[in-house]
Formats: sequence, C-alpha cells, structure tokens
Amino acid sequence: MLIRVSERTYSVEEITRQIIEHCRRDIEAAMLQIEAARAILVASRWLLERWRHAEEISARLHLRAYDEARASGFIPIEEDEPPRRRRLRASH
Repeated sequence: MLIRVSERTYSVEEITRQIIEHCRRDIEAAMLQIEAARAILVASRWLLERWRHAEEISARLHLRAYDEARASGFIPIEEDEPPRRRRLRASH
C-alpha cells in the first residue's frame, strides 16, 4: 500500500522516534570511529616512543653555528636551486 506524501501525517511520536533512531545510528558510527582510532593509537605507540627517544637525542646535540644563529634570532633558510634545463638533442 502506497501513501502519498501529501496524505501522510506525522505524529510527534513518529518524528521523535525517527530522530532518536537517527541519533542512535550516528552514535554507533561515532563509536566505531573511536574504536578504530584507539586501535591505531595502540598500534603506533612504538613509533611515538621512537620519536620521543630521537627527540631526546637531538635535544642533546649542539651545533655551534646553529646555536649562534638561533641566539641571534635569525636563521637563514637556503632556497632550492632552480632546476637545470637540459638541451634536447635531435635524434636522426
């Protein structure tokens, strides 16, 4: 049995039920995303520890030229060299 849209009446209860169902689906989808994010965090803990360890090592390194430039408040950044153009040779 088909009901035309213009003939269908919505009750407050029906609208409320639809909204609640929609919210439950959204919450369920969000929970799945949270679980996936947790799995990624657990799987990547070793990488975070490795980065932390590398950061501790690099924090102990001191490069005199860099330290002096940093102390002056100015660190020059070298621009990349423009790509060299190659001449194409005509092949016969």
